Amino acid sequence: MSVQARSVRLRAYNVGFGDCLLLTVTYGSPLPDGGRERHMLIDFGSVSRADDGPRLTQVAESIAEHCGGQLDAVVATHRHRDHVAGFGDRIAGKTLDGLNPGIIIRPWTDVPESDRADPRLGLDDNQRHLLGVLDQLPAQAEHLSALAFDSAAQAKRAGILAELGFSNAEAIARLETWAGEGQGHYVTAGDTLDLADRLPGVKIQVLGPPSLRDVPNLTRYAKESEEYWLGLAGDGDLADMVQPAGTATLTRARRVLAEPGGAGAAEWLLRNLNERRISQGLEIVEALDDVLNNTSVILLVTIGSRRLLLPGDAQAENWSLTLDQIVGRDGRQPDRRLATALSKIDLYKVGHHGSRNATPKRLTKHWEQFAPPGHTVVSVLSTKKGVFEKSVEGAVPKQELIDGLGKFGPVHSTDDLDPDVWWMDLEAPTRGKATFTYTAGPSMPT
Repeated sequence: MSVQARSVRLRAYNVGFGDCLLLTVTYGSPLPDGGRERHMLIDFGSVSRADDGPRLTQVAESIAEHCGGQLDAVVATHRHRDHVAGFGDRIAGKTLDGLNPGIIIRPWTDVPESDRADPRLGLDDNQRHLLGVLDQLPAQAEHLSALAFDSAAQAKRAGILAELGFSNAEAIARLETWAGEGQGHYVTAGDTLDLADRLPGVKIQVLGPPSLRDVPNLTRYAKESEEYWLGLAGDGDLADMVQPAGTATLTRARRVLAEPGGAGAAEWLLRNLNERRISQGLEIVEALDDVLNNTSVILLVTIGSRRLLLPGDAQAENWSLTLDQIVGRDGRQPDRRLATALSKIDLYKVGHHGSRNATPKRLTKHWEQFAPPGHTVVSVLSTKKGVFEKSVEGAVPKQELIDGLGKFGPVHSTDDLDPDVWWMDLEAPTRGKATFTYTAGPSMPT
C-alpha cells in the first residue's frame, strides 16, 4: 500500500517585496528513506527587505531548518529578482546548496542555450528566437539607466525595474547547476509533472506559461509596441537608441536656440522631443518588465482533495490559454475537468504581489459561478507596500483586489506581520472540508 499524504503546509516567508514559499507535505507513515515529510521551495527573492525583517541569509537558514536539510524540489517561477535573488546570494545560495535540491522547475522561456536543440523540449523556431532575444536583454538593459529623467522618482523607478529583471546571472547559474546535478524541468502549459519518486501523492499541473503556438500574444502585454521593443533588444539596437548622447545633443541644441537671437520657440519643441524620449525610455523598461512577468510558471498543485494555485507574477496573456480552455473558447471543447478543479481552489497565492492585472477577473468570476456552496478560498499575499508603483493607479497591492478576494475567504499578507515575525503558516489536512488555518510564525531574534 502506498503512503498517503496526511497534511499540507505552506510557509510564506517575510521577504518584503518578493516571493518565498515552502510547501511541506506530511505523510501518515514513513517514506522509503524513513522520513515523513517532503518539501518544495517556490521562489526565493526580494528587492526590498521587510522593515526590520530577516535578511535573505537568515531566511535561507530558516528554510534549511524547516525542510530538515533536504529540498526535494525547487520552483523558480521566472527570472525576476524579487523571485530569484536569494538563489544568487553568495551566503544564502551556499546554504541552499547544502539542501541538495533534487528537482528544478522553471518556465520553457528559461531553457539554457545548450539545451535548446533537444527535440524532447519541442521548441519551434519562434520559441528559440524569443529565447535568443531574452538572452540579449541584460546587455541591452544596462544602458537604460543612462537615460536622463525629469525627476528622481522616474529615475528610481526605471532603475528598480531594470535591475529587477536583468541582474540575476548568479541566480540563474546556480539553478542551472542544480538542474544538471538533479532533474531539470522546463515547463509549458499543459504539462503534468510526474514527481512520485520525490513527492508521492502530489499532482502538479502546469497552467502557464503557454507556448507561442498557443498564445502568440504572450510577449505583447496588450500593447502593440511590445514586440517592437523586444525586436530592438534582440537585434542589439535598443542600447543605441537610448544612449544618453542623444539627450546631450538635444541639451546643447536647446541652449543655442534659446539664446537671444536664437530660434526662440524651437526650444519648446526640442524640450518636448527630449521629454518624449525620456517617456519612451520608461515605456521600454516597463514593457520588458511585463514580458518577463508573462513567462511565469503557473502551477495547480493537488494533494488529496486539497488544491493550491501558485501563479508567480503571471499576467493576462499567460492566463489566457487556461481560461479559454475551461469555457471552450476559439473552437476548443471545454475542459470540464480543469474547470472543476479551478472552481475548487483551497489556497491561492496572489499573483504579482497584489497587482490588479495578475488575478484575472475571469478567474474570480469562475469562482463566483461554479465554486461549491460555502467553499472558501484562502489567499496568501507576499508583498511590501510602496515598492512597486508605476503609477498611483498601478500601486501594489491593489486594495480593490484584496477586497474582492476577501469575498471568497481570508486574505493573509506578509506585509501585516510584525517586524520580528519571519513567516506565516497555512496548514490543512489533505482531505475533508477543513480550510487552511493561519498561524503567524514565532518571533525571531533580529
